[in-house]
Parts: sequence; structure tokens; C-alpha cells
Amino acid sequence: MKNYPYWWDFYKPYHLKNCEVKEQVFDLVIVGSGYTGISASIEANRQNFNTLVIDQSALGEGASTRSAGMISGGLNLGKKVNLFKKYGESLALDFIQESIDSYKYLEETIVGSEQNVFYQKTGRLVLAHSKKKLIALQAKTNLLNKVTQLQVELLNNLESELPNNYYKGGMLVKDAASIHPSLFYKHLLDKTLNLGTKICTPCKLSSYKKKDNFYLLDTPQGQIKTKYLLFATNGYSAKEIGEEHNKIIGVPSYISVTSELGEDAIHNLMPKLRMYSDTKNDLFYFRPTPDRKRLLFGAFPIWTANQENTSFVKNFFLKKIHKIFPDIANFELDYIWGGKVGVTFNTLPEVNKIDNRLYVFGCNGSGVALMPYLGNRSISLLQDKRNSRFVISQIHGTKNYLKNLIVKFLPLLGLYYRFKENLENKFN
Repeated sequence: MKNYPYWWDFYKPYHLKNCEVKEQVFDLVIVGSGYTGISASIEANRQNFNTLVIDQSALGEGASTRSAGMISGGLNLGKKVNLFKKYGESLALDFIQESIDSYKYLEETIVGSEQNVFYQKTGRLVLAHSKKKLIALQAKTNLLNKVTQLQVELLNNLESELPNNYYKGGMLVKDAASIHPSLFYKHLLDKTLNLGTKICTPCKLSSYKKKDNFYLLDTPQGQIKTKYLLFATNGYSAKEIGEEHNKIIGVPSYISVTSELGEDAIHNLMPKLRMYSDTKNDLFYFRPTPDRKRLLFGAFPIWTANQENTSFVKNFFLKKIHKIFPDIANFELDYIWGGKVGVTFNTLPEVNKIDNRLYVFGCNGSGVALMPYLGNRSISLLQDKRNSRFVISQIHGTKNYLKNLIVKFLPLLGLYYRFKENLENKFN
């Protein structure tokens, strides 16, 4: 069994140093080379910023090439926040529309390359694990149909969608799609390299300080000087980026991919070949692989990180796959890997400009479309070129200085969620 992403058999992250950085001066240094940082570098180059991207890991090695490649806009934002109560109707509506725009932006970035990145407009089905959650999905369906142009439908009967009785119904979003996440990353990386972006990896930010109108960055490669600084570290954010790291936690998520089942078997398991996720905090998400011969099955069980090579995780996936797909034939797990999802304490994305520093993070499980969009749009905030339409940049989260303690207790929270949601599934 392979303990690296299935996607890496098609594009494997690599290190690149195409310039000297020691004692060099840049207009903009971007810390983090995932979807956010690379998309920001594309736009920065188009605006003639002398731009450098640095990362402690290989290009795209973090969440960007580890995700399930499920795309939708406007569905997952503010899972723990009522946008309308907290921010008012006008701002909430603009916020939802802008999250939908992120999906449209992704489509625009791949025009002409859809086949290269295995873009498939399949629709997404959000599955209710209890009758209580189905009622909540009905309310969400009504809201989205009222305030957006999304095509959303509540399904009370799932017989034509999934051959099991685990779920009580679902919310079908037709304007959603799948993509090959690492080939999509490669598509963005090729764009920024063609524009002449300077990149240095591995190059870990050790610390930084402001002197006069510049930031001085200390790295193992030497000191770097820049006017603007953009942090795009998302779920891998640590104290090196400053106090803002206390707004976000990197929550472990794990994904498995089965051995080849064949196209007929995949069609029997998932007749509509959609993207699927459910309503649990301890959620499951699954999809066919782009060749429609394997099942990709992920979970967000709030364990500790780096457990992908354990029998515990393997047995967990075998058990849960059989629970959701009771008719599945004999199979093996060919891949299991983990990654960190950037979850903010208010479950909303963060785009914040402080002096000449930009912080862009908080995918909260919707990063494939959202983070490239936020990276691109964040450049408009440099030099005070503010665009009032960039609503997400107007909403900021709060810091939680108990972050490290919370991280230690996350596995206990996961146990609580699993117990509670198993009861909900049985009795509610």
C-alpha cells in the first residue's frame, strides 16, 4: 500500500530554485506555494511585481495536491456561523455570491485545458446522516434557491443515487464538479513559471521583522528583503507567520483509494458518478477517480496527523467503505494518505491586510476553488488598490491563544462527534 496521494502518480511535487535569494530585494515575497500562493504569484506578475515564492516543502506538497478534488461554491462557508445574523443580509448575500464566484473563477482559469486536468461537471450531493440534518438541508436548499442562481434540489429518495440506507436524503447541487487536484496545481504552476515567477524551495521562513518600509526575512538560504509580504500557509500556518496563526488550525484529514474495481462496479456503486459528502462533523466524502475505475473515500475524523501507515486507519477505511457501500465486491486499499485542512475558528476564510502584510488562509474544506480565487484577488489589496466588491476581505476572524491546547484535545472531540452522530443516524 502506498502512503502518498494517488494524484502524485500523475504529478509529484518537486523542489525548485530558479533564482538567488540571499540579500536580494523583491516587491513581494509569498510564503507558501500551494493554490493560494501560486495564484497570487500569477496575478502579482501580471501587475509587474518582482515576486518570489518560498516554501519549506516541495511545490504543492501540502493540501493542494492532497485533496479529493471536489469543487463547488457557496456550500461550506460559515459552517459554525449564521452569516445573516452576524453580518446582516446585504453582506451575507455578497459573501455567498463571492464564494460562488470562486467556482466560476476556477472554470475560467482552465478554459482550453479541461481535459488536461480531468475537469468533469458531475454535480455534488450533500448527504444527510439523520432526519434532523435532512430538515437542515431543506432549509439550506430553500435559502440557496432564493438568493443564488445555483441549481439546488432536495432529494428525499436516494435509490437512484446510492444503493444503501445509511443516509436519509440529500441536497443535490448541479453546478459542481470534480478535478484532478495535482494536475490542476501543475496547470497553475506552469502559468506562473511562464510569467517568470522566482521560486525557491526548500526555503523555510525562520522569522521576519520590519525595518523602515521593508520586511527582512530570515531563512536558511539567507536574508531576503521585500516591500510586501503575503502569507499563504493555510493549514500549515505556524508561529513564524506572526500572531495571525492563532486564527487557524491544521486539522488532519485522511483519504484512501481502492484497488481497481472497474467501470461497471463504480457505476453500480455511484450510478450518477457525482461528488459526495455528508453532514457529519466527523464527515465522509467520496467520489470516483477520474478514470472511473476506483473509489476515493475520505474522512475528517479529527485524529492526530501522520497516522496513514497504521493498521488502525486502514481498518477504519475498510469498515466505513463497507458501511456506505454494502454491495462492494472484494477490494484492497492501494493508497492511504493524510493532509491538513486549514480550519479557522469562525469557519470563514481570512484575507487580511496589516501594514504591508497579507494573510490569506482558511479553506475550511472548500479549498480547490476558493483558495486560488482568494490568492488572485488578494493582490488587489496591495498598494491600497482596494476593491469594495472583495467582500471576503472585509470579514476577519478572532485569534484563539489556546490553539495548541485545542490541537491536543482534537482527538477527544472526534470521539464525541462519532458517538453523537452514530446515535443521530440510528434514532433521529
